[in-house]
Amino acid sequence: MSMQFSGRVKELGHIRSVLDRRESQWVRVTGIRGGGKSTLVEKVMAACGGLVHVCPPLPSAAQYSFLRASIDRLRTQKGLSPSDGLASGDWHGLFGSLTEVADPEGQPFVLVLDNAHRLAEARSRYEPALRGAVLEAAAAGTVVHVVLVGQEAGIPTDTVLAPLPVETITISPLPFRVAAEHLPGVSPQDLVRAYGIFGGIPRVLSMLDPTVTLGTNVRRVILHHSAPLADAGASWLERDVQTPARYFAIMSALASGESDWAAVHAGIPDLTKSGQVAPYLNRLAELGLVTARRPLDAKPGSRSTRYVITDPFLAFWFRFVLSFRYAPGVESESEYYTRFVRPELDVHLNSVFPSICRQHMTYDAIESIGASARESGSLWGAGVDLPVSGILTSGAAYYGTCHWAPPTRTDAPLDRLERSMRETRYGFGRQRRIRLVFSGTSAPRWLQRDVARHHDAQLIDAPALVGG
Repeated sequence: MSMQFSGRVKELGHIRSVLDRRESQWVRVTGIRGGGKSTLVEKVMAACGGLVHVCPPLPSAAQYSFLRASIDRLRTQKGLSPSDGLASGDWHGLFGSLTEVADPEGQPFVLVLDNAHRLAEARSRYEPALRGAVLEAAAAGTVVHVVLVGQEAGIPTDTVLAPLPVETITISPLPFRVAAEHLPGVSPQDLVRAYGIFGGIPRVLSMLDPTVTLGTNVRRVILHHSAPLADAGASWLERDVQTPARYFAIMSALASGESDWAAVHAGIPDLTKSGQVAPYLNRLAELGLVTARRPLDAKPGSRSTRYVITDPFLAFWFRFVLSFRYAPGVESESEYYTRFVRPELDVHLNSVFPSICRQHMTYDAIESIGASARESGSLWGAGVDLPVSGILTSGAAYYGTCHWAPPTRTDAPLDRLERSMRETRYGFGRQRRIRLVFSGTSAPRWLQRDVARHHDAQLIDAPALVGG
């Protein structure tokens, strides 16, 4: 199994089930750059009849010509004549010549437009023509599915694609357990630390060498001037946005950890009104780079929102690498890692560790506490700070605190957990309320004893996060 396809069984099954339906429809496959969207769709298409066309980064006329060439090749393979007689830019005639290839008595025909956002960037008005051709085919008894693969911002919305049904499948970075087999490190703690730096984007993970140390990977893959990911954060943003400076400022503000609207706005001094931040945050969310999170008990219309960089690698890049890449005369990558990165790693890991804990509850809680999470997220507000919270399939509510570095006795994690639980109404009245203490390192003995004294408390450490 390839790196890009690792851990995608659920998504694979989802797409396959959609493409087996006997009703023509759109399928939108979106997600973060480098997440393996194209590889996943290629895997599905190995067992489907249809056409996979990769849209080039060219103007609309060239888009049309390249697609026409792809369709003509398929028509020739099927024993049909090329699509002669079409005027340049005749999208409806072009898609009509494609649906002629489909077999009304056979399996659904699937058209994949990979990098479909490039059609929008080229201002190609293909959607009405494609929709019309698919509807005409459906009226004649032929099922045609159209799969649009690319970035959220460049793929048409459900309203534009109507009246055909639309299924949206978002490909997220790989969760920790799936990514762990590709990370450098031997001990569970090493693997959690590595995920806190390199995250779960398949393209990033494919560049790592698990046989060498974490520090060596950081220097070789990120910090060295010719490293493959040395300019990753900059190149990803500059490729997809206008006025990148403001986006850089937002990502840099969020690199230190989850923040609310005011903190994000404070990171962009040239925006005088906080409302001006909204378009930038929305664009980053469309690109899959930033996630907007709300507390589990948020009421409709609540403005209680926090923003977090979606994957730890990007948080690491904007926190440590951006300044190193563009600061002239600084030390070598080895000196920089030793003097500046390594001493601050625990602070960085403490900011990304809660997301790893929430992943555990979403995917792997049945191993550690005997039930899966039906609902998973966080709670915050007046007197409440619970980075991990939710409801289990057993009906129990759970509340968790997260500590990458071992807490001290004065931190009193269980006492702070109890205080927050008393202040929230979320899960109130449920028969069982479970207290969870997550630790990325070896928990001190006093904390192990404190947890053991509470019959509804449990310690989940690095070995539990890695699992068997």
